[in-house]
Amino acid sequence: MGISKWLVAAAVVAGATNVQAQEKTRAYIAPFAGYTHLRLNDGTVYEQDETIKFDALTFGAIFGFQTPVGFLAEVSRSHAIHADLFDEPGDFELTQTGGAVGWRIPFAEGWAFTPKVGRLKWELSSDNRIMLDSQGERHYDINGWDNFYELNLTRQIKDSVSLGVTFRDVDQEFGHARSGVFGVSFAF
Repeated sequence: MGISKWLVAAAVVAGATNVQAQEKTRAYIAPFAGYTHLRLNDGTVYEQDETIKFDALTFGAIFGFQTPVGFLAEVSRSHAIHADLFDEPGDFELTQTGGAVGWRIPFAEGWAFTPKVGRLKWELSSDNRIMLDSQGERHYDINGWDNFYELNLTRQIKDSVSLGVTFRDVDQEFGHARSGVFGVSFAF
């Protein structure tokens, strides 16, 4: 598809969603907290022959820019921490740093839906469990890059404050991470 067809498609999407234009591009910061479900495939943890599934507390922040027509670009950082008192499956931390682009689609008075796609760098670490990288070497932390998608639903409370929920899904080298978080966005 040529560049002119992409521009026409973007104009159609903007018109079809009845985008209310702001007077300028806005920056925002959005702290969040929630839940992450992690799956570590068999062979990820040393001497572990089965898939491990567990939940983790997630927190982080997003910094981004939104254009008057709804296009946005952002960077984010999140930490998902699982601390197990009985050492099964053990203590783990997943750190994700990434960038995403999306399109904010208003659909009702003050409500908006925002699908996003992006790429992130992740690091999975443990203080007491040894993990295997893709070459089979032993480490207390492994890392890599993966693509993700994210869905966000927000409700604008004031001109510069919004509340929202976000769902993120990432197939990662070690297995899978799926998170749901609640956040507050402050625009300036």
